Amino acid sequence: MTIASRYSRQELFAPIGPQGQQQIGHARVLIAGSGGLGSNTANLLARAGVGFIRLVDRDLVELSNLQRQLLFNESDAHECAAKAIAAARHLAAINSDIEIEPVVADIGIDNVFDLLQDIDLVLDGLDNLEGRYLLNDACTKNNVPWIYASCVSSTVMARLIIPGKTACFRCVHRQLPEPGSVRTCDTSGIIGPAAVLAASIQASIALQFLSDKLMAPTALFVADAWHFSLDAIAISRSEGCPCCALGQFDFLISRRQQAVSLCGRNAVQVRPAFDRRPDFGALASRLGVLGTVHVKDQLLRLEVPPYALTLFEDGRAIVKGTDDPALARSLVARWIGI
Repeated sequence: MTIASRYSRQELFAPIGPQGQQQIGHARVLIAGSGGLGSNTANLLARAGVGFIRLVDRDLVELSNLQRQLLFNESDAHECAAKAIAAARHLAAINSDIEIEPVVADIGIDNVFDLLQDIDLVLDGLDNLEGRYLLNDACTKNNVPWIYASCVSSTVMARLIIPGKTACFRCVHRQLPEPGSVRTCDTSGIIGPAAVLAASIQASIALQFLSDKLMAPTALFVADAWHFSLDAIAISRSEGCPCCALGQFDFLISRRQQAVSLCGRNAVQVRPAFDRRPDFGALASRLGVLGTVHVKDQLLRLEVPPYALTLFEDGRAIVKGTDDPALARSLVARWIGI
């Protein structure tokens, strides 16, 4: 199959055309998160021919993901596959003309600038606000454009942020909100069409940007997949913004939580469990007396009902079966020895 035949319908779309398609083919994007937003956006951009896609995700595929994360299947869930790796595998089967780089990691202060290397555009597929503040600081500091997006219940939001030209994330959201004050998929649920709509809007903005055909660069798009509404709201830069106006990158110097509950998962992420790569072989032998141990790809999984612990190469641990950070830290300490 030639590139021309693969993208011919997209090239016939006048705002993109052959020249725009060539620009898309040379583009390098980072997709932060491969869940309901990131996996669906990655699917669209891979099919559109974006030349390089770096997929970063900390999590595993579960059956509850399949309702809205169209890139994954039951086999991925049964295997508890790392989302980044499973997504890369499926995308490679969809489009072998492009390069996919999966990274199984949590985006944090220690790795965010490495992940931004040689990237033209970042797409937000994160499931937590703290990660978005960190991404905003890093992209603003390194002058990398990014597209904020979110979806919960049936509500969708998306906005392009270009450092030095548009309002950054902190122009609108100055500080992290109080715990429990923001709707999440755990408290409000989410329907599949909302995740797909958010990804579609985000991918459309990305294609506009990458083909140099931006329509409304300063607009915040707010949509509802249940009530069939779509609004574009103009957002202006704030002269007093701590980040883009004053150059205060607070989320690049503040220490992130060591344990945090994961949205809708009945699970807690504890980081870091190690300051070096775990010896999965030695751990598997020692942990076998506690329960069932599986080592695959870039992770180790220990099942001790009603809990399951997954340990990643970067030292993070996810404890499933509790939403209590203290208990999760205790289990990691008892089982891993730290």
